[in-house]
Amino acid sequence: MNEKKKRWLIISIAIGVLLILYFLKNSSMFVRVAGFVIGFLIFYFLDTFFKINFQPKHYLYILIILTSGILLAPLYFLSENYDKILHLVSPILGSTLIFYMINNQRLNFQWKLLITFMFILSFLTLHEIGEYLIDLLWDFKLQGVYIRDFSGIEKLNLTMSKIDDTMIDLIMGTLGGIVFVIGKTIPYLWKKKKRSEKKK
Repeated sequence: MNEKKKRWLIISIAIGVLLILYFLKNSSMFVRVAGFVIGFLIFYFLDTFFKINFQPKHYLYILIILTSGILLAPLYFLSENYDKILHLVSPILGSTLIFYMINNQRLNFQWKLLITFMFILSFLTLHEIGEYLIDLLWDFKLQGVYIRDFSGIEKLNLTMSKIDDTMIDLIMGTLGGIVFVIGKTIPYLWKKKKRSEKKK
């Protein structure tokens, strides 16, 4: 993806974000949009600064991760399973980004998979530590599963304990990493088998 296309992509997203902020004048929405923009700018900065040269599909992946994880944050309080689905899917998309970054290195395929998998596990762990610290300082209710109760006064009901939520999140994230590893390994072994058959 060349710099001109990336620049227009960034401008388009920024305009879209401004329109969202204009039409949804809401402090909670502002915080979510700000988090989305900061996350996307960090991704763009890393791509540019380290000359990774992410492709358009990778920008789409990060948009999906940021949109589902930050912009659509109210869904966490409407469904018990939304967070768990994200913890399964996001590591798969994240692994795709990490694998792309190290794919041009002179490493064996197995090492690339191992580095990708371990990086995702490390990120998941740091993410859960971050949630714990934020809840400790500001009680944003990032740990545990809370569902809105709309009967009478709107409130949040804890439906899954903080420790269970954290462990299940880590398990789902690990499964997502394993799904990526399997998804990469099967085509690799298939191509390797085909190449060996051609040589015979």
